[in-house]
Amino acid sequence: MGIWQALLLGAVQGVTEFWPISSSAHVALLIVIFGWGEPDLSFVVALHIGTWIAVVWYYRRRLAGIVAAWWREVRGKEKGEPQAKLAWMLLLATLPGLVLGFIYAASSEMAQGLPPIMIFNLASFGLLLWAADTWGRQERTWQDVGWRDSLAIGMAQAIAIFPGVSRSGAAITTARAAGFKREDSADFAFLLSVPIIAAAGAYSILKLALEGMSGDMFWNMLVGGVAAALTGYFAVQFLLRHLGRGGYRPYAIYRLILAVLLVILYLTL
Repeated sequence: MGIWQALLLGAVQGVTEFWPISSSAHVALLIVIFGWGEPDLSFVVALHIGTWIAVVWYYRRRLAGIVAAWWREVRGKEKGEPQAKLAWMLLLATLPGLVLGFIYAASSEMAQGLPPIMIFNLASFGLLLWAADTWGRQERTWQDVGWRDSLAIGMAQAIAIFPGVSRSGAAITTARAAGFKREDSADFAFLLSVPIIAAAGAYSILKLALEGMSGDMFWNMLVGGVAAALTGYFAVQFLLRHLGRGGYRPYAIYRLILAVLLVILYLTL
């Protein structure tokens, strides 16, 4: 893998990690079109770190308030703070992803190429996102999140381990179907990405420590990680600022168009 390949993959990963359009489908598409082969684990780790830095930096003040409120409640100094409740709900929503991620990582490898299941997931979850955003109520905010909502969103996020689903897309779709406002749905999904990306990154780092890393990957890791961080930050910012212009419908339409293009590509391989 060269520097330009690392730059492109990092930029694409940063955007597609946070937009509800499936990072796995886009990375697989680039790999198949250009014949690059599966990225090294060390490079995947760098992308995880980059996207994690992006969302943490964007929400740095919000996260500091959430952690501080949670810590005060744990220590018994204050009870019933909305930010502390949000922290508990985010932790609860992270559990299904941790469980399924552990089982899936221990039992199989991520599908390569452009399997039909990826294309099916890309299209079907695009339709679900469109339907949830079109008919979902615009009534609830993050302060209304309860344990049932958190588990439902967490389980939706967990199935995004399968190619073509989209972690943010599954979480946003479930939140919109439960009547959460567009901005609050994205807000919760992005905040929820902090612990789950951290967990995925920690697992990858542990695996990398056991397997070892080749010395010539440093610059690719640096370029890919920085690209993922920069594009991820602006992807979060862009989505939250432009939800009023069509909501999530443009992302759903894009998923359907991409699914059609992947079918054509799959049939011609």
